[in-house]
Amino acid sequence: MIVSFISLKGGVGKTTLANNLAAYLKKEYNYKVLIIDTNGIYSSNLIFLNNEKFFGNKIYQGIKILPYFHLKIIDNLDFSINDLNYLKRYYDVIIFDVLPNINYILSIEKISDISFLVINTDFYSLYVNKKLYDLLDKNKVKIVLNKYDKSIEIDFIEDIYNKEVYSIIPIIKDFINYLFQYQPIAFYNEKSKALKYIDELAYCITGNKRKRSIFDIIFR
Repeated sequence: MIVSFISLKGGVGKTTLANNLAAYLKKEYNYKVLIIDTNGIYSSNLIFLNNEKFFGNKIYQGIKILPYFHLKIIDNLDFSINDLNYLKRYYDVIIFDVLPNINYILSIEKISDISFLVINTDFYSLYVNKKLYDLLDKNKVKIVLNKYDKSIEIDFIEDIYNKEVYSIIPIIKDFINYLFQYQPIAFYNEKSKALKYIDELAYCITGNKRKRSIFDIIFR
């Protein structure tokens, strides 16, 4: 399966969610997961590589094997479907962490099975991502409202997009601090409430929920 985290605004939390979803799939389901980060030398994922330079012109070259997922950082989209099919034979899930570039987003969205459109509640994020959403395959898109501070009603956002918000993630300290731990949350704090929201994202892939609420348990 190919999953992409997309947004036309930077800083919305795509990389944080992508990393923690990948690690969660590894920790809870023992999935083989590859993250392909398209942000090149500006990638925050370099922190996991001790500032090693990425290498390899093909996406299947120079993959770094980390304890929580495999990581490939690229700075262009010069790869073929055959390259991707080669990787799909090995990995259960390939996650694209896509920089805010319309050409990158539209190219990767075409090959994705699920596209998590990550938005915040500020006007610019809502506006530019609505423009992006209009260009996407609506059947693939899951809207993720991240860093939700209750400044805007959910109904208002859903009216803008004419689509239900799939996941509403509040501001959580663990999402802010996990990079200082040099590892994703699932690997150092299994009781973090942040993992409840990562579990919601994982459900799209696994069809299973590990972090169920009391409501889920009673009525399911």
